[in-house]
Amino acid sequence: MSLVQRSKREHCPQCGHVEVQNFVLVQPGEDVEVFVECATCGGFVARYTLRLYTSHDPYRSFLRLMRQRRHASGAAALKQSEDFAKKLWEEYRTVKERVRVNEETRKLEDLLDEMDGPI
Repeated sequence: MSLVQRSKREHCPQCGHVEVQNFVLVQPGEDVEVFVECATCGGFVARYTLRLYTSHDPYRSFLRLMRQRRHASGAAALKQSEDFAKKLWEEYRTVKERVRVNEETRKLEDLLDEMDGPI
């Protein structure tokens, strides 16, 4: 089976709606955890653990990343910042378009299993 990029919106397993709200847990020395709850029925949808967080302000997110890596060159950091933001917005537009044109209907667990191979 060939692996293909897939795009989908998160759906509530209880009621099927896509309206969700996120609860973010930030603890010193730990990865950020995001708990997703259905905004319609209040059911638990998912939990994500984040390695890298990017907000609507990619420059600020990039600076946080560079602080962690202690980047030396200002010119190189500026170029990387611009590339980072460009890639972020391209990926965002692409995933939204994929969902609009051909949204994946399988559960996220099934997609992850396909990527990881048989259990």
